[in-house]
Amino acid sequence: MSEFRFSPNPNQAHLINWLPWGTAAFTKAQEEDKPVLLAISAVWCYWCHVMDETSYSDPEVQSLLNENFIMVRADNDHRPDINSRYNVGGWPTTAFLTGHGGLIGGATYLPPDQFTGMISEFMEAYKNDRTTLYTQARDLLNRRKENARRAAAGTGLGDDLVDRVSRIVAGSYDVTQGGFGSEPKFPNASIVRFVSHLYRTSGEDFYGTMLSKTLDRMSEGQVLDNHDGGFYRHCAHADWSQPQHEKMLEDNLSLAREFVDASILLDRPQYRDTAKRTIDYLLEQLYDPATPGFRGSQGAHSDYFSMDAERRTIEARPAPDPSCYANTNALAVTVLLDAAWKLGEPSLQTTAIQVLERLDSMAQSGSFSHVYSAQGPSDTPAFLTDWAWLLTALMQAHGNTASETYLERAVAVAQIMVERFFDEEGGGFFDIEVDPDAVGHLQVREKTLADNTTAAQALLRLYQSTRNEDYRQIAETSLSAFAETYREFGEYSAEYGLAVNMLKNTMVEVTIEGRPEDSGCQALLAAAARLPSPNLDIKTVTASDGDTVARAHVCLDTVCLPPVDSPQGLAEAVASLNKTPDSPFQDIFQVFPGN
Repeated sequence: MSEFRFSPNPNQAHLINWLPWGTAAFTKAQEEDKPVLLAISAVWCYWCHVMDETSYSDPEVQSLLNENFIMVRADNDHRPDINSRYNVGGWPTTAFLTGHGGLIGGATYLPPDQFTGMISEFMEAYKNDRTTLYTQARDLLNRRKENARRAAAGTGLGDDLVDRVSRIVAGSYDVTQGGFGSEPKFPNASIVRFVSHLYRTSGEDFYGTMLSKTLDRMSEGQVLDNHDGGFYRHCAHADWSQPQHEKMLEDNLSLAREFVDASILLDRPQYRDTAKRTIDYLLEQLYDPATPGFRGSQGAHSDYFSMDAERRTIEARPAPDPSCYANTNALAVTVLLDAAWKLGEPSLQTTAIQVLERLDSMAQSGSFSHVYSAQGPSDTPAFLTDWAWLLTALMQAHGNTASETYLERAVAVAQIMVERFFDEEGGGFFDIEVDPDAVGHLQVREKTLADNTTAAQALLRLYQSTRNEDYRQIAETSLSAFAETYREFGEYSAEYGLAVNMLKNTMVEVTIEGRPEDSGCQALLAAAARLPSPNLDIKTVTASDGDTVARAHVCLDTVCLPPVDSPQGLAEAVASLNKTPDSPFQDIFQVFPGN
């Protein structure tokens, strides 16, 4: 893999004396008494490409930068830890740092004339008022450290928390155009997932309308590529028009999952078609069987996506990101395993298992990396997000295959995740491991809401399968660490609300025994997916040869019911569990009368 990733279009950005992030670059800055200019780009980012082709290719800019700065370049997808700490408002990020990694200031895209002006202003301030700049950078680092300490376990997971999150989400809903938030309009699959959860568990028409209008507007608007399939990253306008032509693996996987589930919940076959087309796009355009794995994105560095359908048919598509990422590929495993059964397409499970084996083989060999390709893993470390999603994928594989091997591997991965990332004192998981050589803001280990939510959900499933109370306790502690701060995330706290709802309710396990392509199995899967249980885990078992009757097995904690073979029987069985009193002895006599 190339160390630096420039625009695929003609440019001269490589003439700048770029160095990778690391102690060598900052040691050089200190020795030469120069500030650092950190450029954060992304392979899918249109304006990053423009800046490579213009500003970083301008001879005057190149001369100023090479003479006055130590130039460091980082890729957003390869180094999300750097991006989360130094991004100053978008991509590309142009950040001015001290020789010790302190953040002085920055901007996003800058055309050559503005860039030269900003460089001159900065150099004058650096020469004449360096003490003030260093003091500001130190204060900013201290505020970051103080803010990181706010995420600490407490007792604030009240029964009203889920309702509070639902109100925040409802307040961000666009009643006219569907979706959430204002311009630019993002699909926000995690918010859609929470609304789908609320509709399933409450049956409130308000949530059903919110869900259907959002999915209708997305599938009818320009955010969906009706020619090649797949969803773009976002649209400039609230009515889902003027899309930014970037397709992200994570977005498309998450949206495919929501369209599959909504097709069942709302009985909308068109959503099923949208999901299948989205998955087909990912398999055709982003899947690399040689790795095996899915590439991270398909970028907006050409006019291809703006062409009419006839011309697009004959033009070459933009090349995808050559890299695969552990977290999003583990998400792919999770989504495809689920979709294989709900869509009745067993081949998706075959692909998912191949990707999982690639990921887990790296984990078992000690070479698990955030970035990898057919050539092997990179030097980039694995982050919390990678381990949390690998744990999620292993638990999904256990649920979809009933193989105890995946459960054993999940236990091993959970142990690594806890040992390397869990905060024993304050609760919750840090995003990065301890690094004694960390520079600047990477000295601050932070806890992200999204990654802690992912880890907690996976641990709750692991607890249910192992009955090891430690997993549940760690999950609860991790979620409670954000009880005082989740409101700051607005509608993006949606997945957190879903996780808390899981924690607060006993898991209902429904195991469907059958074959995914059989209609009886599909009917039971649909009935299971409509159950109103807040903590619902749907598992699958392939029926033995000759067994043509699909069955559903229902368990609530240690109470399991006789199998049922009809959607109505499944709904009644779960309803009977939910109505049973507290005493387990009374449970048994009521659930199995006459025994």
